[in-house]
Amino acid sequence: MRDVPVLPGEYSNWKDTGCELFPLCLECPFPRCLEEQPRGKQQTRLKLRAFAMRKMRLSGVGVRTVAMAFGVSVRTVQREMKRRKGMLKQIKSRAQL
Repeated sequence: MRDVPVLPGEYSNWKDTGCELFPLCLECPFPRCLEEQPRGKQQTRLKLRAFAMRKMRLSGVGVRTVAMAFGVSVRTVQREMKRRKGMLKQIKSRAQL
């Protein structure tokens, strides 16, 4: 097979439609597209959920309230807090995910 050259954006008919998480590909904070990675969107959604859970917990909201807010069990909240504890301490904003 012949190698087909990849044209720069201004020479192609590519539309920047984004994905479920970000409206435009060119404004996405990730260096690699989430749709190209195995379970990329799923992992990112879980990280964002864990970040939001951790933020609620740090602001003094109880585990049961957090669980109800996200529609998960109390055990899921506890597990996420434990699993991502080290990672979430280092993250200051969603952009770092």
